[in-house]
Parts: sequence; C-alpha cells; structure tokens
Amino acid sequence: MRRVGLGLLVALALASAAGAAGTPLTASYAGRPLAEVLLSLQRRGLSIVFTSQLVRPDMKVVREPVAREPRQLLEEILAPHGLGIEAGPEGVLVVVAKPVQETKPVQERVVARPPVFRDEIVVQPSRLSLFHEPSDPSLSLGREEIESLPHLGGDVFRATSLLPGVASNDVSAQFSVHGGRRDEVAVLLDGQELYDAYHLKDYDGALSVVPGRALASASLTTGAYPASHGDRMSGVLDLRTVNPPAGRHYVLGLSVLDALASGSGRFAADRGDWLFTLRRGSLDLAGNVIGNERPGFWDVLGKAELTTGLGLVGARVLTADDDLEVDRTDPETTERFENHYRSTYGWLTHQALGKRLLVETLGSWADVRRQRGGSGSDEEGGFELRDRRDLRVLALAQTWSVQLAPRHALTAGWEARRYDAFFDYANGIEPELEILAPFAPRRSPAHRFAGSLRGEHLGLWASDLVSWSDRWTAEVGARYDRHTATRDDLLSPRVNLAWRWSERSVIRAAWGKFYQSQRPYELQVEDGESSLRRAELSEHWVLGCETLLKPNWSGFDAVRIELFHRDVADPRPRYESLLEPLNFFPEIEPDRVRVAPERSTAQGIELLLHGAWGARFDGWLAYSYSRAEDRIAGRRVPRSLDQPHALSLDLNFKLASSWSLNLAWRYHTGWPTTPIEPHPVSDPEAPEEFVAVFGALNSARFPPYHRLDLRASRRWDLRSGRLTFFVDVQNLYDRQNLAGFDVHPGEDAGSVALEAEHWPGIFPSLGITWEF
Repeated sequence: MRRVGLGLLVALALASAAGAAGTPLTASYAGRPLAEVLLSLQRRGLSIVFTSQLVRPDMKVVREPVAREPRQLLEEILAPHGLGIEAGPEGVLVVVAKPVQETKPVQERVVARPPVFRDEIVVQPSRLSLFHEPSDPSLSLGREEIESLPHLGGDVFRATSLLPGVASNDVSAQFSVHGGRRDEVAVLLDGQELYDAYHLKDYDGALSVVPGRALASASLTTGAYPASHGDRMSGVLDLRTVNPPAGRHYVLGLSVLDALASGSGRFAADRGDWLFTLRRGSLDLAGNVIGNERPGFWDVLGKAELTTGLGLVGARVLTADDDLEVDRTDPETTERFENHYRSTYGWLTHQALGKRLLVETLGSWADVRRQRGGSGSDEEGGFELRDRRDLRVLALAQTWSVQLAPRHALTAGWEARRYDAFFDYANGIEPELEILAPFAPRRSPAHRFAGSLRGEHLGLWASDLVSWSDRWTAEVGARYDRHTATRDDLLSPRVNLAWRWSERSVIRAAWGKFYQSQRPYELQVEDGESSLRRAELSEHWVLGCETLLKPNWSGFDAVRIELFHRDVADPRPRYESLLEPLNFFPEIEPDRVRVAPERSTAQGIELLLHGAWGARFDGWLAYSYSRAEDRIAGRRVPRSLDQPHALSLDLNFKLASSWSLNLAWRYHTGWPTTPIEPHPVSDPEAPEEFVAVFGALNSARFPPYHRLDLRASRRWDLRSGRLTFFVDVQNLYDRQNLAGFDVHPGEDAGSVALEAEHWPGIFPSLGITWEF
C-alpha cells in the first residue's frame, strides 16, 4: 500500500470526476417499458392498479410526455396504447381498455420482449434492481436514488457496496458477494459478459469501464439466479444500456482530471437508435501532486439498433485502455515499470418475435491484453518482473422463449465459447524479508511460465415457468455445462418458488447448484500455478419475504427480509495478501500466501427497509448479520471479508432552489487479519535467532469500520439545456479506518516492524455537466 501513495487518492478523485460526467441530468420516459413507468408513478403517490394482461411487457412509452402533473402524465402515456383510467374506490386509479378510434397512429419502435406472461408473482429472490422501478421485484432502488448517492465515481458498481450481502473497500469498484472472491460475480452488459470490467487495475480497479451515463438499468442477483446464467457461483450484475428517446441528446462533462462526451438519437423514421460515449481520464495532469506516477485511462462505448422486417438487429462495441508509468529513484527505493491494459468487445444481436415465440441470438468477439513489467528495490529486497497476457474469446448464444399457455412459459437456450489465452510471465525476487506461514507452502524466489491454453465451453439450459391460481408460481430449470480445458461435465438443477400470501406480500424460496470453472485466462501464473483446477460447486438455499407496507406506516413503504445459506464443497485454492491490501505487484510481497480451504460456507439474514417522509425526504436502511468461513485443517476460519454485522443508511433531502442533499453512512465489523509473531530458529549450534512467522490465519480483527459520505447537487434549467454541479465529500468526519499494515525489516534479525495503513480520510471532489 505504501507504493500506491498519493496516486491512490488521486485515482479516487478521478473516479469521482468521471462519475460527475457520467450522471444523466433528466429522467426520460420515452422508450421505457410502460409497466416500469406506472410503478414509478405509484412511488410518486398515485394509487394505480393494472394487470399484466392489459399492460403487456412489450409496451413502451412511445413519446416523451408533455404533462408533468402525475395524473395527466399517466393519461398521456396510456392513450397511444388504447388504454385509459377509471376512478375506483378510495381514490384508486384503474387502468382499463378504451376505444382507440380517436387515437392518432404513432410509429413505435418496440424492443422485442418474450411473448410470455409476466406472472403477478416473481419467483426469483436475492435480486435487487438499480436505476429503474421494474414490474417484477416489489422492492428496488430507483435511478434518482442511485444517482444521488455520494459514492465516488458515480458508477453503479460503487453503489452496490451499500446493499446487503456486498462488500468492497474504499478504493476499488470491484466487490464480492457473501464473502466470496470477486471473480465469482458475472458482469453482463446487454447480454455480453465482460471478462475485464475495471479501469485503473494497479489501483485495485478503482473505476468500472461502463459509464453510468449509458445505463438504463442494473440488477444485482446475489444467489439463486435462473438456469440461463452459468459458470459463476456468487452473483450476476446485469447491466442494460438506455434506449434513446426521440430527438437527439448530448452531454458534456468536464473536471480537472476527466472529460466526457456522450450523444444519442434516432434514425430511419424512429425505427433505429444510436448511442455513443467517450471518456478520458488522465492523472498526468496531477504530476505535481503524485510525483512520477502517470496513470491514465479512456473508454468508448457505441451502440446502434434497427427494427427491420426480420426483427431487431443490433451492434455494440466497448473498448477500454489503461496506462501506468512509474520512474522513481531515491536513496532507499528504486522503482521503474510500465503497465498497459486494453480490452475490446464487439457483439451483434438479433431478436425475432412471433405470436408466441421470441428467439434471441448473440454473437461476440473479445480481445483482452495485459502487459506489466519493471524492476525495483527497497528495504524488503529487489525484483524484476515481466508479465504479458493475451486473451481472445469467440462466443455464440441463442435463447428461445415460448408461451405454451396463458400461465405457462418455457425458455431454453445454448451458448458456446472458445477461450484462447497466451502467457509470458517471469519474475525474480531477492527478498531481504521473509514471513513464514505454517498453513501455506513456502514461496519460490523465482518463477517463469510461457505458453498457451485453449478451452471450449458448451452450455445448454432450460427452465419452465408456471403459475396456478393467483398465489403460486414456480420455476424449475437445469443447465448442462462442458469445459474442455478442465474436462468438466456439470449438471446444475435449480428451483424457485413464490407464494403470494396477501395482496401486498410475497414469500420466495429457492434452491440450486451453481458451478464455476477456472477458465484458461484465470490461471494464476503469477503465484506459481501451472495447471487449471476442476470446477467448484456452490449450493444455494434462499428464503425471503417482501412486503409493501400500508401508506403512512411509520413512513416506511417496503420491507425485505431474506435468509441465505451457501456451501462450497471443494473450493479452489486462492492467494491473498494478508497485510497490505493494495500494491502494484502483490505477488512479490512477503505477505502473499496460498489459502487452500477444504470447504467454505456463508450464511446469514438480510434486511432492507425503504421509506418516504413527505415529498422532500426519503431513504433506506440495509442491515445484515452473516458469517463467511472456511474449513482449514478441520478448523473454522473466517474469510478475509467476513463482516458479521453490516449496516448502511441513506437519507435523501430535496431542498429548495433545485438543490438536493444526500447522506450515506455505513458500518461493518472489522475485517479479519493475521498477526505476526517472532519464532526462534531451531538450530542448537547457532546463536539465538528469530524469524517472522504468521500466527493463526485471520485470528484477529481490525477495529469496526464506519464512515459518512455527503453529496450536494444543484441544477439549472437553461434555454440550451440543463447544467448540473455537484460536490461530493467522502468520509465527512475523517474517520481513520484501518486498512492494513506496511511491513519492514525490524532492527533485530528475523523481526519485522508493522506500520499501520489507513483508508483515505476526508476526501472532497466536485464536477459539472451540461446536457442539451
């Protein structure tokens, strides 16, 4: 962590500035599913009742409404579909069918949706939706709520750390679910998996490569996901880009460290749309602050879709690039290295919609390149390192959705991928300091690996969704996966069940098996691994309840409670840095060890409350009690992100003169750490000497973690668009949360000195954007 230095703080500022440029300024309705907008209006105070038979999933808001008063807006968006409203008892508004003779025809570009019923009860637990109010989960965080959060970077990845079951540190945009590894979460963008989803990798992936400005929705599933998702065993983050409204829209964002340009529009008589974003961030502008470090990044996202006589055809491209140069020499330290990362994704999609059938096809190509290299020396020793890796992935997938009966839907699909990975890695270490670990094998001072690995993956899956009466819904599914690189043949059955036990409450239960292979590009050659491991198996049990509370009940309008248990029978060995959480080259540090559990478990209970107190004040509270543990040599050991108690609280205030204020506070039990103890050398003929030895793995803990973040923003409506300015302050009361320890050779032979390292203290940032 010492090597990261001030560059870490500036990386956080860069993430914040990028988020300022990536935040949309207005909430548009055009192009959004009609059911989503109706639920959004419900949250604004309208009592609306509608059925999925009238408001079908394929219905979209066809044009941006002129009205702003909620009831008039409601009538305006329903009219093009031949729908209207009638007054029901106690002020309830009922959506009904109306004659359409007087309705003027409109050209509507409809994104194909499965022609299956959307049951009144959704069977999938452990799912939280961000950025939109979907018609399925009864509890979600809306776009306005997520955008107002004072998370650095402004991207949805950082927002997830406030949700129950999710853990992340103060620097990284990466996160883990229920104590698992970060690579156990799949990240999807419009159906395409991102194999490398983060910028600033040398700063622990401080920013995601997906600009928030381009996103319409994001859903995080933390367990028990359906059979359509495979090969990752903790969670799925599903990102969807916006469908541009009518007309053309542009956004420019500017800060000291970042610039963004974004545009979207329609073409071909509104049958097609396009979206383009470009971001560039460069820390070389802050050279006087961070010294000789020169990290920078840029990314480009493009999208175009067109409705044709053969269906909806789409093309997308995402490319991201990162660089870091360090040239530092002083009397005690020498570091010279240059790192470069680039990832490019291109994918084509096609949706063909029939009366009862939807066929979706996706073909993609990905190219991910990584180059690290350099040398250095300090009081801990010297090193030389070369690391070049290339990955190419070809993939093709297809999904078939068919409505067999009014309340019976069958979905099936297949996917095929080929991974080609190339490695050229070598390191040489001359350690002056070594820390022995009784629970891990001794490290080699030098390692080299050069070669190629190829693997092919075939996945087949099917799920049957059926609803009977108005209370019960079930989804039964299974998938088969074959991985040639590891010779794995895997079968994963899954069951989801939902019961509506009242008009406002649903109970959900789920069970399933979830396999995760080690893909060719995931071989950890930097830690001495030379062969892939067999697939891991995680078994999930989930039981949850969601309730929409009666109006004016203590201000809370929704509550969600969930019990979960996850069991991994034969987890893959992993490598961890037990002392320093951040380092440019973690594999050369003396605190790097191999952890090989016999079994891993995670279990707990999670609570999420949402409320609104008047028109200007709302918020939510999330609490979880959980344990994430490994069994090692017959002993239960907490995992490195085990946090038995975790609490987050968000309060949003809408102030006068277009000002808004948001406060987000979080707390969790201190993460586990491993102590170091001096041990005598067992040599009776030698003078008394000591060596540094790790104590019992994760047998101590850091102090409790907590911090308060603030975000204040102001908007101005101009003739030429809208201007937004924000100020964001992380760690408002400057809490010095312990992050780890920098380790040095001690004054006595075999001893070590530990210097406490803390996460960044109070950290302000600001940004401005213009939308027109």
